[in-house]
Amino acid sequence: MSKVILKAIFPFVTGMSVLALMSGVVAGEARAQATPVDPRLGCEGAGSAPPPDLSEPDNIDFFKKRLLYYRCTDYDKDIADVIDKARTWIAARAPQVERPAIVLDIDETSLLNWPRIYTDGYAYFPTLPGGGCDIVRVGDPCGDLDWQRKGLAKAVGPTLELYRSARCIEQPQPCNAITVFFVTGRREKEYNGELPSAWTLRNLEGAGYVGVTRDRLMMRDPNNTGSASNHKIPARAAIESQGFRIIANIGDQKSDLAGGHSEMTFKLPNPFYFID
Repeated sequence: MSKVILKAIFPFVTGMSVLALMSGVVAGEARAQATPVDPRLGCEGAGSAPPPDLSEPDNIDFFKKRLLYYRCTDYDKDIADVIDKARTWIAARAPQVERPAIVLDIDETSLLNWPRIYTDGYAYFPTLPGGGCDIVRVGDPCGDLDWQRKGLAKAVGPTLELYRSARCIEQPQPCNAITVFFVTGRREKEYNGELPSAWTLRNLEGAGYVGVTRDRLMMRDPNNTGSASNHKIPARAAIESQGFRIIANIGDQKSDLAGGHSEMTFKLPNPFYFID
């Protein structure tokens, strides 16, 4: 999903100015290297979710606490429930068609960017000076492109299991592999001497989505404007033009799923940001 068009729920960080965020960035640019980042960052202090006070407008700090509580409690289960439904459908439908295919979105569908989202206070920064993105503690700023380039995102567990099952990776035999396409809103525009498709493939491989080739990854043209669906609908049509039947399309935004060219769609929860 392209974060260039992302509309963060709260495009600022409470009690912390952008200048203060930038001051923590380590200067200097190094070759992107993946380092461990807790995919449940912040959950150790999640506590309980404060109920809304209907007598006055909602408080942003309370709302953010409720988002954190949801992330640390029901979020993983809700994703697993949707993916379970998708797997049931795929297992039943794939044997019935020729050249079945599945379409997966990437961000918050296949790869989890929660540590960057949380440490940036649900704000969105494409880049920050220095490009360090060294998340040592909560509040260490991290630009989205630097996060992507470092390959820090972990797999969304249930989606990875679906992928491995579809691709017959360490599955009981006989097993007929299903083609999986990754259709992402990430824009294919060079950054720091590298194309996003290169670091995206690297991150997918490192997270466990082994064997994804460039022709199975459909990036967004940097000149494509408007809704993300303006890229994703023609991308799915192009897959169909190759003779594939898309039996399932899975994403976390409505714009991932709008416009047809799939027999079934499966919407994952994402209360952390919205993409048109």
